[in-house]
Amino acid sequence: MKDKETPHWWSDKRFWSEFAPLMFDVQRWNDSAGDVDGMIKLTGIAAPSGILDVGCGPGRHSLELARRGYHVTGIDINDSYLKTAEDIAVSEGLTDSVEFRHCDMREITSGEPFSAAFSFFQSLGYFEDPEDDLRVCRRIYEVLEPDGVFLIEMDGKEATAASFEEKVWFEREGRIILLENKAEAAWSMLYNRWQFRDTDGSWHEYEFSYRLYSAVELGLLLEKAGFSSIEFFG
Repeated sequence: MKDKETPHWWSDKRFWSEFAPLMFDVQRWNDSAGDVDGMIKLTGIAAPSGILDVGCGPGRHSLELARRGYHVTGIDINDSYLKTAEDIAVSEGLTDSVEFRHCDMREITSGEPFSAAFSFFQSLGYFEDPEDDLRVCRRIYEVLEPDGVFLIEMDGKEATAASFEEKVWFEREGRIILLENKAEAAWSMLYNRWQFRDTDGSWHEYEFSYRLYSAVELGLLLEKAGFSSIEFFG
């Protein structure tokens, strides 16, 4: 049984701190503008619409959207990432266009409805209980305008299975990285073991799992949450 004092991986500050150089390297920050181009193209949402960035991390997409004139609220559970995002917003004079809130995505609330919500970089499927994923989607549905859009970017079960590799080694910005993957429970969960040697020679290791959805399963989840028109891309 999990010790009550042991954090879930998604709320473990050590994981997000130690693996930030791997997840949010220079290339991923540089890719943010292209990601936002795709968000706008797919949703058709024009500035200065209100946008909710669910699991915003250090604010890559929230900040880029704010630079383009959108009014953005970024939520995340990690205080250090939120501090990074806030510092950048202040340095670029974006505080009138973007705000960052410490929030568990299962508890999303809003005074004013949003035109769109974005969940990118595999930010859905962390919780052990699948009912929590439904709770997240229902919360998002409730804070959107009647014709609001919820755009999700995640690893699909079909594509993951088709390109699956158990072990992957690579080097990035002087860091040696090993990723080990294992499908669990008939591909409903993906187990990950990440290791990397940082530029100072230190080794970091962490294990975690997240839920995989097929297109059909994700569609059913969103329908149950209240969404009526669902499309898949990629």
